[in-house]
Amino acid sequence: MIGSRTLHSLAQFLELQPVQNTEVLFGKHGVPNPGLYQAQLLRGILGLLQSSPQDKVMRIVAEVIATSGDLRVKVNPKYRFDERELDFKQCLVLDGYAVDNKRLIQTDPSLSDSPVEDDLIAALKVCGAPRHEDIITKINDSAAAFRAAPPDYNAALTNARVALETLAVDVADDIASRGNAHGSYNPAKWGEVLAYLRINGEISVEGERGLAGVFGFLSPGAHRPVGIPEDQMTRLGRSFALNMCWFLLKNHGV
Repeated sequence: MIGSRTLHSLAQFLELQPVQNTEVLFGKHGVPNPGLYQAQLLRGILGLLQSSPQDKVMRIVAEVIATSGDLRVKVNPKYRFDERELDFKQCLVLDGYAVDNKRLIQTDPSLSDSPVEDDLIAALKVCGAPRHEDIITKINDSAAAFRAAPPDYNAALTNARVALETLAVDVADDIASRGNAHGSYNPAKWGEVLAYLRINGEISVEGERGLAGVFGFLSPGAHRPVGIPEDQMTRLGRSFALNMCWFLLKNHGV
């Protein structure tokens, strides 16, 4: 399943096409009565993508990728097509997909029906973490750095690491505010924050090791790819960070 960011990017990409072509594309893949209008074309395309079953959306994605040459012919100036296509493909990479010889391939075998990033942001918006807006901003900054032209993979991982660190400190602060916590910690020292969470029963020894390992992987220079493309290595590190954020959030119930 592709996430909300990718749906928005696809809508921006398809907006470049003539209305009738996009209507036929949707109808071909079982989206009834597209009813698109030039005056509100972008909003109409996005609405159809958001309301359509995922299997139909994925078939649309597959055809868009397979027929990119034909789609490009219809757009002038060409740089508009190229920029939107690049953004769309980078969004797909963030979701665990890649384009190979005009075919969509799944690079992450653990993909579920709901992208963890969408679920995480939705949960952060309603949680009690004091800095949840800052955390969401850093997650979005991470994605923006990944999608930049050229991509800034270091910034993508750094922002993901800051999001994880901020959430962990918010959890530690909440434990400390209860008045019956053990020990103390320096919020600027990751090891002390993790030890504090473990001492107070928030995480296990294994959880502490996992969080420490992910944090180390996200540190500058530690994620240098060996036989793996840099974009996939960066996506892997970012995915680790988001999953650990999800773990902390749900484990604590903030």
